[in-house]
Amino acid sequence: MKMLKLLGLQLKVNFGLSALRWYLQHDPRRFWGSMGLALLVIAGIAPILYPYVQMMETAYAISAGLGQPGLIIALAVVLSSLLVLVFSLTYVLSVFYYSRDLSLLLSLPLEPRDILGAKFFVVWILDLLTMAPFYLPALWVFGVNSGAGPLSWLAGIFIFLLLPVVPLALSSIFVLCLMSLVNLSRKRDTLQLMGLFLFLAAVLLLNTYLTSIPAGEEMDYLEKLLAEEQGLVRFTARAYPPAFFAARALSAGGELSWLNFFYFLGVSAAGLGLLLLVGQQIFYRGLIGGSEVQQGRALSRDELAGKAAGALPPAWAIALREIKYLVRTPIYLFNSLAMVALVPIVLAIPLFAGGELAPLLEQIQAVPGPIQALGGAAFMGLMALFAPAASSSFSREGRLFWISQVIPVAPEQQIRGKVLYSLIIASLSLPVVALAAFWLSWTISQFLIAVIAGMILSLPAITSSLLIDLLRPYLTWDNPQKAIKQNVNVIFGMVAGGALYYLLYLAGRQAYEATGALLPVYLAVLGGALALSAICYGVLVKIAPARYRDIVIS
Repeated sequence: MKMLKLLGLQLKVNFGLSALRWYLQHDPRRFWGSMGLALLVIAGIAPILYPYVQMMETAYAISAGLGQPGLIIALAVVLSSLLVLVFSLTYVLSVFYYSRDLSLLLSLPLEPRDILGAKFFVVWILDLLTMAPFYLPALWVFGVNSGAGPLSWLAGIFIFLLLPVVPLALSSIFVLCLMSLVNLSRKRDTLQLMGLFLFLAAVLLLNTYLTSIPAGEEMDYLEKLLAEEQGLVRFTARAYPPAFFAARALSAGGELSWLNFFYFLGVSAAGLGLLLLVGQQIFYRGLIGGSEVQQGRALSRDELAGKAAGALPPAWAIALREIKYLVRTPIYLFNSLAMVALVPIVLAIPLFAGGELAPLLEQIQAVPGPIQALGGAAFMGLMALFAPAASSSFSREGRLFWISQVIPVAPEQQIRGKVLYSLIIASLSLPVVALAAFWLSWTISQFLIAVIAGMILSLPAITSSLLIDLLRPYLTWDNPQKAIKQNVNVIFGMVAGGALYYLLYLAGRQAYEATGALLPVYLAVLGGALALSAICYGVLVKIAPARYRDIVIS
């Protein structure tokens, strides 16, 4: 009962339900503005979903022809569960250990499982929103094409509601164990970050091992899977065994469907029970020392004078402040660098797993060198687009934004510093470009062209994202995770940057069709990137003084 009451309170706090109800009654314009904003986010995601639905249609046609229509459900469940397992790590760490309401909750007569269960449910709902674009289209394609009845649709929705439980429980147990081990260490933040990245690498390596096909036996192995009843479904579910129960619950029919449904239900219940059992024992242990701050070393008068004499230019000082803030907050650092770190791991896995990259490399090497270099530059631009460094730059300051308003650094200089900081984050993808240069035997000039062009192509995503976050910063979050994961500015930044990159793609294609040469393509793409960046940056600098003056933190 205590957990249910606390759950209702957590839902109101984390999703602003009370505020929305107040706005509906007293400020309808703001309420409908929030609803319109939600619809705008959905509309921005819709163009990405269309090709995914088409891909699911094709996959269903192939799998149904092989007598294994449940394959697309298994694929969707595996993909959704892996996303939850990996990307809920920072959700869990933030909600469990960095929420501002913890000091109040700990003083109440609540069991650890009550607090843990209520906060787990909040992350559960957030993960449902994360996996909905990946699972629900597959369920729709399967249900429509298979002629599913009402019970099948109901079972599919119920499976969707339970999907996050097991992967979220596993990531939660890992975070609980990690925090109970590192909470009293002086290097707590560093150890947390190392633990998160090691978990990410372990999940990817295990997934690759479980789904690998014996080298040299690909055709025989595939024939065996096709000959075996539900062989493809079983093979796909090796990465996440409960996916087999979900697929069979919807596709087997009769008593077998119900049996698999209850298997899936039982696994989910076991995952939740294990989390509450472990959490009851070690949740509070991870909180001890979590709010303590290590005392810094006192500076001597000579050291202070030396630091003051060697002051950086204002823009670089702001960039350095952003970097220090990022490094000191593991949640921000993991979210900002996860994609940049994930790609090298994914690229390196085939080497350690014994896979062959030669066929792929031969195909890429057939592409002209200048196009390869432009592809490397495009990769850097995409990493800048997906990293939330710029799109949450102002929001991450939270209620401490007043410091930026009062320091003796002009807003224009602070904007330059944030652009520099975002470029530094984008440059962290350089090792991947260097790896591509090594594998593809680029010349030094090609590598330099890729790097310079990549930094230029990063600017449209950076400046447009900064502009969006300056126009509507989210400063009233109560745990640091919300500044990124529950900040719609991050989604708007991706959509806006994606639209600008699509314009650059059209410009490059038009230049190639008109001339058939590569130099006009470079001029059109890079010139267009500089022009779009200059426009966004000009607007930023123009409105920055007024925005810094007018933003009020309630």
